[in-house]
Amino acid sequence: MAELVLSSEARLEARPSDLFALFGSGDPSLGWLFGSEANALRPGALVRLSLPIGDLARAPGTARILRCKPGRRIDLVHESPWAGRVVCLLDPLSGGGTRLRIRVTIDDREFLRLGADFGLLCDADADVDAWEIPLGLLTSLSGSAGILGRSTVNCAQLAVDEVNIDGGVMGRDVRLVVADDATDPGVGAVAMRRLCRVSGMAAVIGMHSSATYAVTSPMAIANGIPYLYTPTSEATARHPLLIRFGERPQDQLHRALPLMAKTTGGTRWFLTGNDYSWPRAIGTAARDVIERMGGTVTGEGYVPLGTQDFAPVISAIDECGTDHVVSSFVGQDHVRFECDFSESGLRGATRTFAPLMDDAVVEHLGPSGVGIWNALGYFVAMDTTENHEFLRRYEDRFGQCAPPVSAAAEGVYEAIHTWASACRSGGGTEPSALLGGLRTAGFRGPRRCGRGGSLESLLLGEATPSGIKVLDELPAASPSG
Repeated sequence: MAELVLSSEARLEARPSDLFALFGSGDPSLGWLFGSEANALRPGALVRLSLPIGDLARAPGTARILRCKPGRRIDLVHESPWAGRVVCLLDPLSGGGTRLRIRVTIDDREFLRLGADFGLLCDADADVDAWEIPLGLLTSLSGSAGILGRSTVNCAQLAVDEVNIDGGVMGRDVRLVVADDATDPGVGAVAMRRLCRVSGMAAVIGMHSSATYAVTSPMAIANGIPYLYTPTSEATARHPLLIRFGERPQDQLHRALPLMAKTTGGTRWFLTGNDYSWPRAIGTAARDVIERMGGTVTGEGYVPLGTQDFAPVISAIDECGTDHVVSSFVGQDHVRFECDFSESGLRGATRTFAPLMDDAVVEHLGPSGVGIWNALGYFVAMDTTENHEFLRRYEDRFGQCAPPVSAAAEGVYEAIHTWASACRSGGGTEPSALLGGLRTAGFRGPRRCGRGGSLESLLLGEATPSGIKVLDELPAASPSG
């Protein structure tokens, strides 16, 4: 397989053992790789870094330590915004010091995807063979929500692999075509246009913000392509081609907020999040639930995606003397806010409900997230046979150092299997066959879903030092659709 290889070499005065000890410290003086951040030097540990090649970085990315040899070598699996390998070699020099060699490898398909996302190269995935069915995946591999991207692509590929092993769809293999919206509606529109131009595109699976969905859903309708949107999202105008999965704000809040209030004895709530349609919808639903149970909304504060300074919001929360926070931030914004909130000392006296907190986010939060609640259709800790088998297959396919499955990623897995089942039941991949098949098709995966992928119940989870603990199972407020 062809690949893009980037290599660099430098001579440094420090000894290899001293340099090795500095890896992950966030010190940029020794170069981009040693400016990365890592909490541990062990296989599977998360690393935050950015490759210094202009727009290919887009935003700080993530990698995982595959293996390391103290004082000699560090191997990383790069996850987002691009997939590849990073190898760092530290060779001692005879006169003292270190020869530092770094080798970055990106395989050909991933490089072509990046080039297509930036409009620099033609997309090789557009040349789908006649015996293959193209299935699009529009997700966030970079930007604020990029921390969810790699596990989403992994779960999508796992589902496609399983569908193909089971005979494909109508006797043809499915081919996954991935595009990155960069957590930006404008970039998402360009990426969606590219997917719509792929000859024979059967459907597009969307796992991205509703800000992007507001731009891309009309494009799917205009091109006659079914659009299966999977994350938690607010209700919008309906169209037969727009198929909604995931949790609704009322599903997440209507039982969970009263349970939190009962646990704490508090009645005062502050609403905050990113400033676009979904966090605002969470705020509206939360206000309705809070007022119905006799509580008080002490204040609201919304900030743009990509915000770096959360001090004004945190100060407002502190001044209100509130008991609870409903925090509807996305991806890296969520991580930054919760870390800053924890450092402010308010976590001990104020409980937080965060509708986008899942296993991937909790990994980034670490101790800063302990005690946060959420209600979602899936957590890794689900104790069911279907989930144990799903996680085993995920690890077998992508290895022990793969990013943890998030609720967002698992939702994509379920949606692809549901799409395939519906096409088989309906007798084809065209929209009419798919829509007809959805009335009877189903897929028994880790989630508790009914026909057409509708959620029957949610899990109430709490972040702990070792991950998310499932506290209870809650019925959905109303069917998804």
